[in-house]
This record gives sequence, C-alpha cells and structure tokens, in this order.
Amino acid sequence: MKDYRKLKKYWRTILKKETKINYTSLRQFPLFQRKYVTESDVLDYLLSIDKHLRESYEVYQELLAALETKDFTAFFELIDTLPVSLDKGFKKAILSLNKYKKGIINALKYPYSNGKLEGKNNLIKVIKRIAFGFRTFRHLRMRVLIQQNLCEII
Repeated sequence: MKDYRKLKKYWRTILKKETKINYTSLRQFPLFQRKYVTESDVLDYLLSIDKHLRESYEVYQELLAALETKDFTAFFELIDTLPVSLDKGFKKAILSLNKYKKGIINALKYPYSNGKLEGKNNLIKVIKRIAFGFRTFRHLRMRVLIQQNLCEII
C-alpha cells in the first residue's frame, strides 16, 4: 500500500526526461518519512518497486532521447528491437507508433509546424465566442483582421 501511494504521488518523476532530474539538491518528500533526499533517490526507489517498470522506463528514456535529437532512424530501430519481457500494454502503445511512421519522420526531419495556424484558429474561435454572433460575416471578418493587425481602423 505504501508503494502504491508513492507511485501515485510521484508518477510525474517517472515521466521526466533524465536530463531534467535533479541529482544534487536535497529536499523533503512527504512519503519518504520527511527525509532529505534527492529527486534521483525518489526515482531509484520507484523504479526498484518493479523490474518491468524499470525496463519500461529505460526504453521510454531512450525513445525520448531519440526524439530530442530528432534521430528518426534510432527512434524506429528502438521500436523494432523492443525487449521481449516488456509489458504488453506498453509494448502495444509503442508499436502503434509504426502506423504513423511517415508523419513522425516528417515531423522530425522538417522544422515546420502548424502551431501558428492553430493559434489563429483559436483566436477566431475566441472572438466568435465573446461576440455571441455577429450580425454579418463582414463584421466578424473585420474584427479578426483588426485583432491580427492586418487592417487599420480608419
């Protein structure tokens, strides 16, 4: 039961990138008898609970490293050479990435993103929601253009 509570409280530590984990500064963690421990000590304890969790964590970190360096060949080699003893659910989730292989390769290869377009779409939705319906489309269009500084008010 104690391990369950620790896993439930500190699950975000397992999802962190290895480079973001603090190995030096000590702090108090409530479920560790208020002892001063590092974040890496907490992570080591959580991973020592189950060997399948540790193995899944190592694969997860390797995949994150391949994504961070945008090395799609290493990323898909890792997917193709998954350990046999890996958890079935985790393995199924990782193997489902093969369906989107072409899109993942393009996302890692090219620096393009549709983030700006999504931001503009969100802005238009916000304007529509705040306005509770413009009388004409022309008024809505003008409001969007004014908001984006694409049109000046005369």
